[in-house]
Amino acid sequence: MSDALTVISPVVELFGWFGFIVGTPFLLAGSVMRSRSRRWEQTVAVVIPAPDWAHAATARWMDSSGELHETEFDDHPVDTPVETELAVHYDPWRPSRPRLDPPHEDGRALRTVGWILIAVGAVCAVASIVLLFVD
Repeated sequence: MSDALTVISPVVELFGWFGFIVGTPFLLAGSVMRSRSRRWEQTVAVVIPAPDWAHAATARWMDSSGELHETEFDDHPVDTPVETELAVHYDPWRPSRPRLDPPHEDGRALRTVGWILIAVGAVCAVASIVLLFVD
């Protein structure tokens, strides 16, 4: 029995360290993505007559501070009817780069993987301590 424990003990400790070391960056990256996804705000953009140089529908919209922004949306062709309203999501730190689809990168998958790896590390740490006292 002690031969099996001498083999199992380093493996359990290795999984414990692996869980903590690899799980922590996943958890941190997921938390950063979650904080970034909360910043997006929604407003309405109005399609304007496309300039000659436009390759897609051009729209204007205002951010929360009242600044007017103009951008092209590749999702809509140039012949999109004027005064069509589009729901726009923008980051207040970079309002000149809006998006039409709602942001969903809240980092949930990364946080879940991080929590699972940290839980495996914690279970293995407890098992490693228990294996010290088992003969």
